[in-house]
Amino acid sequence: MCIKRTMASIISDCTERFRQKLFGKTGGISEKTLQMHLGLYAIQVRRAKELLSALEKGDSPKENQIDGSLFRARKLDLSYCLSAAKSHELYFSILGGAGGAPQGTLREWIDRDFGSFDSFLRDLRTTALASESWAWTCLDQASGRLLNLLGDGSVTVPFWGAAPLLAIDMEDHAFILDFGWDRAAYLDSVLAQIDWESVARFLPLV
Repeated sequence: MCIKRTMASIISDCTERFRQKLFGKTGGISEKTLQMHLGLYAIQVRRAKELLSALEKGDSPKENQIDGSLFRARKLDLSYCLSAAKSHELYFSILGGAGGAPQGTLREWIDRDFGSFDSFLRDLRTTALASESWAWTCLDQASGRLLNLLGDGSVTVPFWGAAPLLAIDMEDHAFILDFGWDRAAYLDSVLAQIDWESVARFLPLV
């Protein structure tokens, strides 16, 4: 017998796992900032679960009642909360590493698509500094090529078929307590502690 899964099961709160992984291992990013940031993430997860449960229990509106309906508002809010929570999960997953350069398949693909790791890093850094919210390294599943993309706002996400491997949060809350308005110094701190083994786990099996 097939057991129906609830919609809310598509996302779980990983706050404690990230806290254990990151505290004391994030260089210039303080525990105070991490605690605040994880709290924001937990709110996004909780809100996403509430919306998923409400949508699952509620009745769909009639077609002539969709505009301005509670259904529409919930769907828009859900897109924001899921995107923000998932991007934060990816961001926390790649922090707390030894930095340096990746090895194995990930390094081979970076060299193939960017010419060198240094070229990739320059492009990622420039992309992140140009963003008001997020920078991602993504794998275009159609072509198999790696790309660095940006998004201004959590509802601006990579195109369909682009699987994110790495995310960098460039919103003020990620750095203001530790770096003031020096976004470049914050970004350098992130790039110096990327956990490349975690990034590589998001590659498809080859």
